[in-house]
Amino acid sequence: MIHTTLSTTLISTSLQVGDKEKLGGKISDDEKKTIEEAVDKTISWLDSNKDASPEDLKERKKDLESKVQPIIAKLYAGGAGGPPPDGEDAGQDEKDEL
Repeated sequence: MIHTTLSTTLISTSLQVGDKEKLGGKISDDEKKTIEEAVDKTISWLDSNKDASPEDLKERKKDLESKVQPIIAKLYAGGAGGPPPDGEDAGQDEKDEL
């Protein structure tokens, strides 16, 4: 079962990074490269370890997520806390001077 979960995570992550209108279009080239390398490394490991124990598979999934999740979390955090629209920050500067 964990093998299927890991495989699904790999496929889903690859598709999301490749979708230029969604995740793939919202992250930098460096971030995209980091995710792609993590996915490729995990796929290679999976191909070489077809009889891996559930514990090893869980560890690989955690390793993949540790590389991917910070990038996705940063994207969502940036979307919610981005700079204010033009003109809204001008009044704030004046208040800071008082």
